[in-house]
Amino acid sequence: MTYPFDRIVLLHASLSVLCRRWAWGMVGCFFLCSAGYGQDAEQVQGLKLPSLLGPSAGLGRSELRQRWEGHRRQEILQQFEQHVYGKAPHQGFEVTVLNTDWQWVGPYAAKRKTIQAHLAGPMGSLEFKVTLWLPEKSLGPCPVFLGMHLFDSGSLQPVLGQPWKGSSSKGPELASQNPSWLWQQLFVRGFGAATVDADEMDPDQHDGFKNGVHGLFHDANRQTHGDRDWGTLAAWAWGLSRALDVLARDQEVDGERVMVVGHSRMGKAALWAGATDERFAMVFSNNSGCGGAALSRRRHGETVAHINRVFPHWFCSQFHAYGDAEDEIPVDQHQLIALMAPRPVYVASALEDDWADPKGEFLSAYRASEVYSLYDKAGCPGPAQPELNQSVGEGVGYHLRSGRHDLTTFDWMCFLDFAEAQAHRSKRK
Repeated sequence: MTYPFDRIVLLHASLSVLCRRWAWGMVGCFFLCSAGYGQDAEQVQGLKLPSLLGPSAGLGRSELRQRWEGHRRQEILQQFEQHVYGKAPHQGFEVTVLNTDWQWVGPYAAKRKTIQAHLAGPMGSLEFKVTLWLPEKSLGPCPVFLGMHLFDSGSLQPVLGQPWKGSSSKGPELASQNPSWLWQQLFVRGFGAATVDADEMDPDQHDGFKNGVHGLFHDANRQTHGDRDWGTLAAWAWGLSRALDVLARDQEVDGERVMVVGHSRMGKAALWAGATDERFAMVFSNNSGCGGAALSRRRHGETVAHINRVFPHWFCSQFHAYGDAEDEIPVDQHQLIALMAPRPVYVASALEDDWADPKGEFLSAYRASEVYSLYDKAGCPGPAQPELNQSVGEGVGYHLRSGRHDLTTFDWMCFLDFAEAQAHRSKRK
């Protein structure tokens, strides 16, 4: 995710502008409060969002659930493929584990595994690496958090949230505090963590979709990338599924409890991976913003026009048609989050990360909860955004923390608490 204004420029904003914003903010608060707590916040703001379930007059919960599972979920998924992320090919491929190296790492009382895998497609092959950290002592196969650039895969003392620094990396976009303590919390609770380098799957550059996994499937005689063909975000999501293929073969990993997690652009990829691959047990999105958890129709912070201009390769080409016409997109991001149902999903925002539109992220989580209710799962309470630094929700979790665009210890502790709570609920059932 990018920021169009330097923080220093913001600090030097004119007093008159600040005063006008404050005044309009007070007016907005007045109207929101006078509208009543029970009214949907997005309706107060004039938003008309695409329906999750379609016409529901006279239908009971069991009938709506049958509709969701029978065809509605698939309809929404296909619309996201055709208009936002692009459709990944279903041509044959094969993932082979070449070798696994491991070693004990004393400072963390953990085992570090490096799994080298080979991916073959119709037009070629490539190799990628999955770096896996597991607690030294475990009573059985571990649930694992999987994400791209989740930590530095080459370090023996990595920081959760400190990405791999490759040749095309622009430097770390995030960093967690108290790294050693955070890893210990992860291991004490019985979780592992795994990461994949996004550049090994698909370079984050507008290269005409010739490199990475795109090159494994495009016909040599094909001259153009179709308007509805998969973009880089979809390639990363597809790569996360291939990493899951690898982890599921490891006897020390609980393949049915692999949770996909991501921050910023990787948060967008994590959400799409969770939507397209129902094997992921849980999905965690942190500050994912436009094209992630935030509602496109709000046009707040980063917009569809801006993200397509700066990152033209992230989405399918069809998505570019909605740059100044968000209301014409057949879907919006609350529907993306609903595609995870009934699996648990967690959306995290940051107060100072206005570019990612925290309010829009919350409204997506809140509206997606409608589908979770069909499964007797409590979603994200609302429509009022929860208090700062408070984690809420069950089937759909959410928090708004203080601070900026980052992945912090607070975020991780909320993720761990949410994952543990889901495990306890499963045991009770």
